[in-house]
Amino acid sequence: MTKTEANPSQRSPEAPSKDPAPKPKSGIPKPLRILAVLAVVAGLGYGVYRLFFYRPEPEGLFLSGRIESYDTDVSAKIGGRVAEVSVEEGDLVKPGQLLVRIDDSDLQAQLRGAIAQVRARQEELQRARQQLPVLEAQLQQANLTTEQANQESQGRVLESQNSLAAAGAQLVEAQSSLKLALIRQRRTRELFSQGAVSAQQRDEDDAQVETAQARVNAARQQVQASRGSLAQSRSTLQNPSIRAAAALEIQRQMAQARTDISVAQQQIRDAQATQAQIQANLNYLVIKSPLSGSVITRSVEPGEVVAAGAPLLTVVNLNRLYLRGFIPEGQIGQVRVGQTGRVYLDSFPDQPLEATVTRVDPKASFTPENTYFQKDRVTQVFGVELTLKDPQGFAKPGMPADGRILVPESQPQRSSTLFPAPLGILGR
Repeated sequence: MTKTEANPSQRSPEAPSKDPAPKPKSGIPKPLRILAVLAVVAGLGYGVYRLFFYRPEPEGLFLSGRIESYDTDVSAKIGGRVAEVSVEEGDLVKPGQLLVRIDDSDLQAQLRGAIAQVRARQEELQRARQQLPVLEAQLQQANLTTEQANQESQGRVLESQNSLAAAGAQLVEAQSSLKLALIRQRRTRELFSQGAVSAQQRDEDDAQVETAQARVNAARQQVQASRGSLAQSRSTLQNPSIRAAAALEIQRQMAQARTDISVAQQQIRDAQATQAQIQANLNYLVIKSPLSGSVITRSVEPGEVVAAGAPLLTVVNLNRLYLRGFIPEGQIGQVRVGQTGRVYLDSFPDQPLEATVTRVDPKASFTPENTYFQKDRVTQVFGVELTLKDPQGFAKPGMPADGRILVPESQPQRSSTLFPAPLGILGR
């Protein structure tokens, strides 16, 4: 049997409805509430990050360029034939490492000759020094002989004086005897004329006169001889050149020996200086690396003859690299030597290298420098060098790179249309 639904109009008004009363609906949808909660959480997280972790990165001036280096040309101080080149281009070298060796056969021969000269001069000096003590002994003996000769001369003078005095006394005695003989002769002749004495007596008196006269003459000669001997003795005593002739000769020889010693010493110094110079030249033929770096150019080969000062190798210091770039003149006022910066290599964009501004060109220029069109000569730039603090082996000369010079955040920074920030840096 089919049930028929009663008509609502026919329902009894006394029968109340059994459905509950509907709740009032909210004005914000549920998805929006969820988004609001997420926004609040995100805001709180960002606030914590800004408060404790965020450090605003200073604004910067951007530049691009290439990595450059300080190259060292290694040259030879003395020319010659190259005997050995021990490195190739691209080799890493250390300070003191052998790079090039030049043939030293000629200098080795000169060194042997210089050593022989030094030895010969040393032998001459030794002989001169050995001669000096001998001459000193001879001089002492000569001085002793001179003293003895002086004493002998004084004795001869005294002896000559005594001889002269004796000769004088004999002369006086002879003269007295002659005088008496003459008186006796005169008396005898007077008596003989009177016949008082004989002729024999007369002859005897005459003979005595002749004898006395001979004695006087002999005494006079003795006096003259004694005077000559005394004069000679006095001359020998008073003349030093005669007394010290031997000593003077020895002293002259000693002075010559001392001169020979001084000359030999100077010759030794000259020979040693020549030897040292040759040894230094030999050291110059062994060319070593003055720094730690990489060989970028090898200009010689074994067997070639090189001149003094000619470059043989070029070594680059990989620890002293810098980025060379340009800053517009409108921004150069914000750049100072000593400011910090960063360099970004194209091959390692995520590993910025710390750098320092080490040079700012004193004069502005156009870039490129050989500008021919008027529109390119409107803006001038200043060259800037950013020296890398630690290349870390990544940077190499010639690599393209971008740079950022850090400036204080509060410092106003002008925008540049000539050198916009590289795209690679903008995302960093």
